[in-house]
Amino acid sequence: MVEKTAGRDLYGPIFCHLEGMVGAARNAFNRHSRPDLESLKVLAEKAGAEINRALQSLAAAGPGTSPEERTRIIQCQSVLAHVQIIADNLAGLTGPLHKKISEGILFSDKGVAQTNQIFDRLAGILRSLLDTLKTGNEVLKRYVVEESHQLSQHCNDFATEHEARLVEGLCLPQAAPIFLAVLDRARTIARHALDIAQMRPPKA
Repeated sequence: MVEKTAGRDLYGPIFCHLEGMVGAARNAFNRHSRPDLESLKVLAEKAGAEINRALQSLAAAGPGTSPEERTRIIQCQSVLAHVQIIADNLAGLTGPLHKKISEGILFSDKGVAQTNQIFDRLAGILRSLLDTLKTGNEVLKRYVVEESHQLSQHCNDFATEHEARLVEGLCLPQAAPIFLAVLDRARTIARHALDIAQMRPPKA
């Protein structure tokens, strides 16, 4: 895949903001931190701006390029479309986290542990996905594919366990939509990370 276009790092600045968003979301969740929630919003704007700059850079590099390079540019644009969805879903955590903080909603110990596990896996997938985009390493690709599948499965399992905790009265009903929103967005992110990792580079 093309990591640099028109002399600029295409993916690095974007993924820096995405990883920052995961960290801010985790801190906002654990600490009921309004500053971290605001940081999540700011980083979402920065990620969006970087994605737009990357797309503009690719568009500017299009005219006069070889057929092979045009193929690579199209592939990069496809990657960025998936990355935009990942960014949008991380930004979408703002609403549920705002509700948790503003209403002081508490999670069970199990719910807290599972949510943090989700954030940890998201951060790891994003780091490995960036390395995959930079190197095209097949081992890294397989790792991202496996981790994305596992994250999706964990989200499904955690949702089932959460229903059981609700029935047993171990979890507050107010926490349910927040927890399920985190799981839903994590599943979506995992799906698009998987799509990126499974892309095949064009033949040179």
